[in-house]
Amino acid sequence: MLYYDEMKQTVIETETSLLPNLKGVCWLHFTEKTKSDLERLLTQLPIHPLAKKALLSGTDIPRVDEYEQCLFVSLFIARHDLQMTQLQLVATEQYIISYTNEDESFMRTVKEKLIHHPQYLSHPGYVLYQCFDVATIHFLRVIDDIADKIQSLEKQVFKTPFANEIGRSVYRWKVKIHELRQIAEAQEEMMKTIHHTKFPYVNDETNPYIQDVISRFSRITAALDAFKETLSNIFNLQLSLKSDHMNVIMKTLTLVSVIFMPMTFVAGVYGMNFEIMPELTWKYGYAYALIVMASLGVLIAFYFKKKGWWGEDETKEK
Repeated sequence: MLYYDEMKQTVIETETSLLPNLKGVCWLHFTEKTKSDLERLLTQLPIHPLAKKALLSGTDIPRVDEYEQCLFVSLFIARHDLQMTQLQLVATEQYIISYTNEDESFMRTVKEKLIHHPQYLSHPGYVLYQCFDVATIHFLRVIDDIADKIQSLEKQVFKTPFANEIGRSVYRWKVKIHELRQIAEAQEEMMKTIHHTKFPYVNDETNPYIQDVISRFSRITAALDAFKETLSNIFNLQLSLKSDHMNVIMKTLTLVSVIFMPMTFVAGVYGMNFEIMPELTWKYGYAYALIVMASLGVLIAFYFKKKGWWGEDETKEK
Protein backbone atom coordinates (compact mmCIF):
# COMPACT_ATOMS: atom_id res chain seq x y z
CA MET A 1 0.00 0.00 0.00
CA LEU A 2 1.22 3.51 -0.87
CA TYR A 3 -0.10 6.49 1.05
CA TYR A 4 0.42 10.17 0.20
CA ASP A 5 1.16 12.31 3.27
CA GLU A 6 -0.21 15.75 2.44
CA MET A 7 1.63 17.43 5.32
CA LYS A 8 5.09 16.12 4.35
CA GLN A 9 4.23 15.70 0.63
CA THR A 10 5.87 12.31 0.61
CA VAL A 11 4.77 8.77 -0.18
CA ILE A 12 4.65 6.27 2.65
CA GLU A 13 4.82 2.56 1.86
CA THR A 14 3.28 0.01 4.23
CA GLU A 15 2.57 -3.69 3.98
CA THR A 16 -0.82 -3.51 5.67
CA SER A 17 -4.03 -3.34 3.68
CA LEU A 18 -5.91 -1.62 6.51
CA LEU A 19 -7.37 1.74 5.61
CA PRO A 20 -5.49 4.70 7.08
CA ASN A 21 -7.35 7.32 9.09
CA LEU A 22 -5.59 10.19 7.35
CA LYS A 23 -6.98 12.22 4.47
CA GLY A 24 -4.31 11.61 1.84
CA VAL A 25 -4.76 9.57 -1.32
CA CYS A 26 -4.03 5.88 -0.93
CA TRP A 27 -3.17 3.27 -3.59
CA LEU A 28 -3.70 -0.40 -2.79
CA HIS A 29 -2.77 -3.15 -5.23
CA PHE A 30 -3.88 -6.78 -4.93
CA THR A 31 -3.22 -10.00 -6.82
CA GLU A 32 -4.73 -13.48 -6.84
CA LYS A 33 -2.63 -14.36 -3.77
CA THR A 34 -4.06 -11.46 -1.76
CA LYS A 35 -7.60 -11.64 -3.13
CA SER A 36 -9.01 -12.56 0.28
CA ASP A 37 -7.54 -9.33 1.72
CA LEU A 38 -9.19 -7.41 -1.10
CA GLU A 39 -12.57 -8.97 -0.39
CA ARG A 40 -12.29 -8.01 3.29
CA LEU A 41 -11.27 -4.48 2.33
CA LEU A 42 -14.22 -4.02 -0.01
CA THR A 43 -16.61 -4.72 2.85
CA GLN A 44 -15.26 -1.62 4.62
CA LEU A 45 -15.78 0.75 1.70
CA PRO A 46 -19.06 2.22 0.38
CA ILE A 47 -18.47 0.88 -3.12
CA HIS A 48 -21.31 -0.13 -5.43
CA PRO A 49 -21.85 -3.92 -5.57
CA LEU A 50 -21.47 -3.96 -9.36
CA ALA A 51 -18.09 -2.21 -9.08
CA LYS A 52 -16.98 -4.78 -6.50
CA LYS A 53 -18.05 -7.64 -8.75
CA ALA A 54 -16.28 -6.16 -11.78
CA LEU A 55 -13.12 -5.54 -9.75
CA LEU A 56 -12.95 -9.16 -8.61
CA SER A 57 -14.16 -10.84 -11.82
CA GLY A 58 -12.82 -8.64 -14.60
CA THR A 59 -14.47 -7.75 -17.92
CA ASP A 60 -14.41 -8.97 -21.50
CA ILE A 61 -13.33 -5.64 -22.99
CA PRO A 62 -11.84 -2.38 -21.66
CA ARG A 63 -14.51 -0.19 -20.16
CA VAL A 64 -15.27 2.52 -17.63
CA ASP A 65 -18.33 2.66 -15.36
CA GLU A 66 -19.24 5.54 -13.08
CA TYR A 67 -21.14 4.81 -9.89
CA GLU A 68 -22.38 7.06 -7.13
CA GLN A 69 -19.20 7.09 -5.04
CA CYS A 70 -16.61 5.44 -7.26
CA LEU A 71 -15.30 4.89 -10.75
CA PHE A 72 -14.52 1.45 -12.20
CA VAL A 73 -11.91 1.13 -14.96
CA SER A 74 -10.88 -2.03 -16.78
CA LEU A 75 -7.56 -1.86 -18.66
CA PHE A 76 -6.03 -4.43 -21.01
CA ILE A 77 -2.24 -4.54 -21.25
CA ALA A 78 -0.58 -6.38 -24.14
CA ARG A 79 2.33 -8.75 -23.58
CA HIS A 80 5.07 -9.70 -26.05
CA ASP A 81 3.31 -12.99 -26.81
CA LEU A 82 0.21 -10.96 -27.84
CA GLN A 83 -1.73 -12.21 -24.83
CA MET A 84 -3.64 -9.74 -22.68
CA THR A 85 -3.33 -8.98 -18.99
CA GLN A 86 -6.29 -7.34 -17.29
CA LEU A 87 -5.91 -4.53 -14.78
CA GLN A 88 -9.05 -3.61 -12.86
CA LEU A 89 -9.22 -0.37 -10.87
CA VAL A 90 -11.73 1.26 -8.58
CA ALA A 91 -11.17 4.95 -7.87
CA THR A 92 -12.79 6.98 -5.14
CA GLU A 93 -11.94 10.47 -3.94
CA GLN A 94 -9.31 9.03 -1.57
CA TYR A 95 -8.56 5.46 -2.67
CA ILE A 96 -7.27 3.75 -5.79
CA ILE A 97 -7.71 -0.02 -5.59
CA SER A 98 -6.15 -2.11 -8.36
CA TYR A 99 -6.22 -5.85 -9.05
CA THR A 100 -4.36 -8.22 -11.40
CA ASN A 101 -4.28 -12.00 -11.44
CA GLU A 102 -0.50 -12.15 -11.29
CA ASP A 103 2.22 -9.97 -9.82
CA GLU A 104 2.93 -8.17 -13.07
CA SER A 105 6.14 -6.23 -13.71
CA PHE A 106 4.27 -3.19 -15.03
CA MET A 107 2.65 -2.70 -11.63
CA ARG A 108 6.11 -2.54 -10.09
CA THR A 109 6.91 0.15 -12.65
CA VAL A 110 3.86 2.15 -11.54
CA LYS A 111 4.87 1.69 -7.91
CA GLU A 112 8.40 2.96 -8.53
CA LYS A 113 7.09 6.04 -10.34
CA LEU A 114 4.74 6.88 -7.49
CA ILE A 115 7.50 6.45 -4.89
CA HIS A 116 10.02 8.58 -6.77
CA HIS A 117 7.44 11.23 -7.72
CA PRO A 118 5.16 11.73 -4.69
CA GLN A 119 3.07 14.35 -6.50
CA TYR A 120 1.71 11.56 -8.72
CA LEU A 121 -0.12 10.18 -5.70
CA SER A 122 -1.63 13.51 -4.66
CA HIS A 123 -4.78 12.88 -6.72
CA PRO A 124 -6.49 9.72 -8.06
CA GLY A 125 -6.29 11.14 -11.58
CA TYR A 126 -2.48 10.93 -11.53
CA VAL A 127 -2.60 7.24 -10.57
CA LEU A 128 -5.04 6.56 -13.42
CA TYR A 129 -2.68 8.38 -15.76
CA GLN A 130 0.27 6.23 -14.66
CA CYS A 131 -1.72 3.06 -15.34
CA PHE A 132 -2.86 4.37 -18.74
CA ASP A 133 0.71 5.34 -19.55
CA VAL A 134 2.08 1.88 -18.74
CA ALA A 135 -0.66 0.21 -20.80
CA THR A 136 0.11 2.50 -23.76
CA ILE A 137 3.86 1.84 -23.58
CA HIS A 138 3.32 -1.93 -23.59
CA PHE A 139 0.92 -1.69 -26.53
CA LEU A 140 3.40 0.43 -28.51
CA ARG A 141 6.17 -2.11 -27.88
CA VAL A 142 3.92 -4.87 -29.21
CA ILE A 143 3.12 -2.71 -32.25
CA ASP A 144 6.85 -2.30 -32.96
CA ASP A 145 7.37 -6.07 -32.69
CA ILE A 146 4.47 -6.75 -35.06
CA ALA A 147 5.86 -4.20 -37.54
CA ASP A 148 9.23 -5.99 -37.57
CA LYS A 149 7.60 -9.39 -38.10
CA ILE A 150 5.38 -8.14 -40.92
CA GLN A 151 8.41 -6.57 -42.58
CA SER A 152 10.19 -9.93 -42.36
CA LEU A 153 7.14 -11.57 -43.91
CA GLU A 154 7.30 -9.08 -46.79
CA LYS A 155 10.93 -9.97 -47.45
CA GLN A 156 10.10 -13.67 -47.30
CA VAL A 157 7.59 -13.23 -50.13
CA PHE A 158 10.38 -12.23 -52.51
CA LYS A 159 12.76 -14.91 -51.25
CA THR A 160 10.30 -17.81 -51.36
CA PRO A 161 7.21 -16.54 -53.21
CA PHE A 162 5.76 -20.03 -53.66
CA ALA A 163 5.87 -21.09 -50.01
CA ASN A 164 2.36 -21.96 -48.81
CA GLU A 165 3.39 -21.09 -45.25
CA ILE A 166 3.34 -17.39 -46.17
CA GLY A 167 -0.40 -17.48 -46.83
CA ARG A 168 -1.00 -19.30 -43.55
CA SER A 169 1.12 -16.75 -41.67
CA VAL A 170 -0.81 -13.89 -43.24
CA TYR A 171 -4.10 -15.43 -42.12
CA ARG A 172 -2.85 -16.02 -38.56
CA TRP A 173 -1.56 -12.47 -38.28
CA LYS A 174 -4.82 -11.02 -39.58
CA VAL A 175 -6.75 -12.92 -36.90
CA LYS A 176 -4.40 -11.72 -34.13
CA ILE A 177 -4.43 -8.13 -35.35
CA HIS A 178 -8.24 -8.19 -35.57
CA GLU A 179 -8.42 -9.25 -31.92
CA LEU A 180 -5.90 -6.59 -30.89
CA ARG A 181 -7.82 -3.99 -32.89
CA GLN A 182 -11.05 -4.71 -31.04
CA ILE A 183 -9.36 -4.31 -27.65
CA ALA A 184 -7.35 -1.24 -28.66
CA GLU A 185 -10.42 0.53 -30.07
CA ALA A 186 -12.44 -0.13 -26.91
CA GLN A 187 -9.55 1.02 -24.72
CA GLU A 188 -9.10 4.23 -26.70
CA GLU A 189 -12.81 5.01 -26.41
CA MET A 190 -12.66 4.33 -22.69
CA MET A 191 -9.78 6.79 -22.25
CA LYS A 192 -11.61 9.42 -24.30
CA THR A 193 -14.67 8.97 -22.12
CA ILE A 194 -12.63 9.63 -18.99
CA HIS A 195 -10.99 12.64 -20.60
CA HIS A 196 -14.14 14.31 -21.93
CA THR A 197 -16.41 13.56 -18.99
CA LYS A 198 -16.26 15.56 -15.79
CA PHE A 199 -15.35 12.77 -13.42
CA PRO A 200 -14.60 13.86 -9.84
CA TYR A 201 -11.53 11.62 -9.94
CA VAL A 202 -9.90 13.43 -12.88
CA ASN A 203 -9.21 17.13 -12.33
CA ASP A 204 -7.99 19.92 -14.61
CA GLU A 205 -4.37 19.24 -13.67
CA THR A 206 -4.47 15.58 -14.73
CA ASN A 207 -6.52 16.11 -17.90
CA PRO A 208 -3.50 17.18 -20.04
CA TYR A 209 -1.65 14.02 -18.99
CA ILE A 210 -4.55 11.81 -20.00
CA GLN A 211 -4.86 13.71 -23.30
CA ASP A 212 -1.19 12.94 -23.93
CA VAL A 213 -1.83 9.23 -23.39
CA ILE A 214 -4.85 9.30 -25.72
CA SER A 215 -2.76 10.94 -28.45
CA ARG A 216 -0.12 8.23 -28.18
CA PHE A 217 -2.68 5.45 -27.96
CA SER A 218 -4.39 6.63 -31.14
CA ARG A 219 -1.22 5.55 -32.99
CA ILE A 220 -1.97 1.98 -31.98
CA THR A 221 -5.34 1.71 -33.68
CA ALA A 222 -3.98 3.49 -36.76
CA ALA A 223 -1.01 1.11 -36.90
CA LEU A 224 -3.23 -1.96 -36.56
CA ASP A 225 -5.39 -0.75 -39.45
CA ALA A 226 -2.24 -0.23 -41.52
CA PHE A 227 -1.03 -3.74 -40.62
CA LYS A 228 -4.26 -5.30 -41.85
CA GLU A 229 -3.92 -3.48 -45.16
CA THR A 230 -0.25 -4.47 -45.44
CA LEU A 231 -1.06 -8.13 -44.83
CA SER A 232 -3.70 -8.03 -47.55
CA ASN A 233 -1.14 -6.49 -49.89
CA ILE A 234 1.39 -9.21 -49.00
CA PHE A 235 -1.16 -11.91 -49.79
CA ASN A 236 -2.06 -10.24 -53.09
CA LEU A 237 1.62 -9.79 -53.88
CA GLN A 238 2.28 -13.50 -53.41
CA LEU A 239 -0.68 -14.37 -55.64
CA SER A 240 0.64 -11.93 -58.25
CA LEU A 241 4.14 -13.45 -58.12
CA LYS A 242 2.70 -16.93 -58.44
CA SER A 243 0.58 -15.80 -61.37
CA ASP A 244 3.57 -14.14 -63.06
CA HIS A 245 5.63 -17.30 -62.60
CA MET A 246 2.84 -19.39 -64.07
CA ASN A 247 2.62 -16.98 -67.01
CA VAL A 248 6.35 -17.34 -67.61
CA ILE A 249 6.03 -21.13 -67.61
CA MET A 250 3.09 -21.02 -70.01
CA LYS A 251 4.91 -18.58 -72.29
CA THR A 252 8.01 -20.79 -72.35
CA LEU A 253 5.93 -23.85 -73.20
CA THR A 254 4.11 -21.90 -75.91
CA LEU A 255 7.35 -20.67 -77.48
CA VAL A 256 8.82 -24.17 -77.45
CA SER A 257 5.64 -25.47 -79.11
CA VAL A 258 5.86 -22.78 -81.79
CA ILE A 259 9.52 -23.64 -82.49
CA PHE A 260 8.69 -27.32 -82.99
CA MET A 261 5.54 -26.62 -85.00
CA PRO A 262 7.32 -26.20 -88.43
CA MET A 263 9.53 -29.18 -87.64
CA THR A 264 6.43 -31.22 -87.02
CA PHE A 265 4.98 -29.95 -90.30
CA VAL A 266 8.08 -30.99 -92.27
CA ALA A 267 8.15 -34.37 -90.58
CA GLY A 268 4.46 -34.81 -91.29
CA VAL A 269 4.84 -33.96 -94.99
CA TYR A 270 7.63 -36.44 -95.57
CA GLY A 271 5.95 -39.01 -93.43
CA MET A 272 3.07 -39.36 -95.89
CA ASN A 273 3.01 -42.71 -97.71
CA PHE A 274 2.71 -41.57 -101.31
CA GLU A 275 4.53 -43.56 -103.99
CA ILE A 276 5.84 -40.54 -105.93
CA MET A 277 7.86 -38.37 -103.51
CA PRO A 278 11.17 -37.46 -105.23
CA GLU A 279 12.85 -36.27 -102.00
CA LEU A 280 12.59 -39.75 -100.50
CA THR A 281 15.00 -41.09 -103.13
CA TRP A 282 17.58 -38.32 -102.73
CA LYS A 283 20.94 -39.43 -101.44
CA TYR A 284 21.10 -36.60 -98.94
CA GLY A 285 17.37 -36.16 -98.40
CA TYR A 286 17.48 -37.13 -94.74
CA ALA A 287 20.27 -34.65 -93.98
CA TYR A 288 18.45 -31.99 -96.00
CA ALA A 289 15.26 -32.47 -93.96
CA LEU A 290 17.15 -32.24 -90.67
CA ILE A 291 18.94 -29.07 -91.77
CA VAL A 292 15.65 -27.49 -92.86
CA MET A 293 13.95 -28.35 -89.55
CA ALA A 294 16.91 -27.13 -87.45
CA SER A 295 17.17 -23.91 -89.47
CA LEU A 296 13.48 -23.17 -89.00
CA GLY A 297 13.78 -23.75 -85.24
CA VAL A 298 16.85 -21.50 -84.93
CA LEU A 299 15.28 -18.74 -87.02
CA ILE A 300 12.09 -18.76 -84.94
CA ALA A 301 14.07 -18.80 -81.65
CA PHE A 302 16.23 -15.90 -82.90
CA TYR A 303 13.09 -13.96 -83.84
CA PHE A 304 11.64 -14.48 -80.34
CA LYS A 305 14.92 -13.39 -78.80
CA LYS A 306 15.06 -10.24 -80.91
CA LYS A 307 11.49 -9.33 -80.02
CA GLY A 308 12.32 -9.74 -76.35
CA TRP A 309 9.85 -12.57 -75.83
CA TRP A 310 12.49 -15.00 -74.66
CA GLY A 311 15.62 -14.75 -72.57
CA GLU A 312 17.03 -11.93 -70.45
CA ASP A 313 15.37 -9.15 -72.46
CA GLU A 314 11.90 -10.62 -72.28
CA THR A 315 10.56 -7.54 -70.49
CA LYS A 316 11.50 -5.29 -73.38
CA GLU A 317 9.11 -4.81 -76.25
CA LYS A 318 10.88 -4.12 -79.54
